[in-house]
Amino acid sequence: MNKKKKLLLSSIAVMMLSLTGCQSSTTMNVTTDNQTVVVPKAPKKVVVMNYGALDTLDALGKGSIVAATPRSVIPSYLQQYNNASITDTGNMKEPNIEAIKQVKPDLIVIDGRQASKAEDLSKIAPVINLSVDAKNYVESTKDHIQVLAKITGTESKADSIIQSLDKKIQSTQALAQASAKKAIVAIHNDGKMILINLSSSAALIHDVLNVKRAVPLTVMPTNNAIGKPKPTFVDDKYIKSVKPDIVFVVDRSKAIGNQGMAEHYFSQQVLNKSKTHVVYLTPDLWYLSGGGAESINRQIDEVINALK
Repeated sequence: MNKKKKLLLSSIAVMMLSLTGCQSSTTMNVTTDNQTVVVPKAPKKVVVMNYGALDTLDALGKGSIVAATPRSVIPSYLQQYNNASITDTGNMKEPNIEAIKQVKPDLIVIDGRQASKAEDLSKIAPVINLSVDAKNYVESTKDHIQVLAKITGTESKADSIIQSLDKKIQSTQALAQASAKKAIVAIHNDGKMILINLSSSAALIHDVLNVKRAVPLTVMPTNNAIGKPKPTFVDDKYIKSVKPDIVFVVDRSKAIGNQGMAEHYFSQQVLNKSKTHVVYLTPDLWYLSGGGAESINRQIDEVINALK
């Protein structure tokens, strides 16, 4: 091999090494939802369809990189992102693919509501699914905070947020332990109230914050015809039977802009006799959001107020 050819091959090798180094310094691997995705470090434009991720970016001081989000049902505590400079990605379950394409994002963050559209969205930009694991609510939330912090280079801020969260959880657990109050968690939808003993909301309230259960966590009865749990309706008869000290209500209907729970859904006489207090949780916080740095703190605050 002559000297000129050796020099050419050597130059190409140096260029390839340089490119590889450039890629590794500008991208990183993120494993979420059992998939590893190569995402950009320090993205400039991010589409965020997961409100927990949105409030985490806000808490990390990186709200300026949010280029688009579902604005029609955006939670009240995130109203600063409901403005004309932020592209509306449309319905949470049916994102506007064309509008997202126009944004030309570096990264797209979704949750379970958009999981069926992940393949289509990944043709636009890298997609990470930050769905909260109901069985590991806090650890899942912390993991998502750390993932977004690594992507945005705000790890020290994330550490501070997580340390503060741990202290808050510990103090709330102590409050719940000292309280004799027992609770249930129910969801209102279209005039019906159903027990949600296995939900992420119940997991946070009972399993993380240690609020005592008025109804034991048991396997829900199954409807053999369709293989899904039979709903347990929460009404006056149920209140008389269980006599919970607190009914935490997540109003799905109100969260999505429909008719909320009727003011006198429960008989006041029944509530008084059972010594039951109804706590109306902030609908859009508990149904549309959660699993974020700010949302989990707000959720804990509402539980603390109920225990006082």
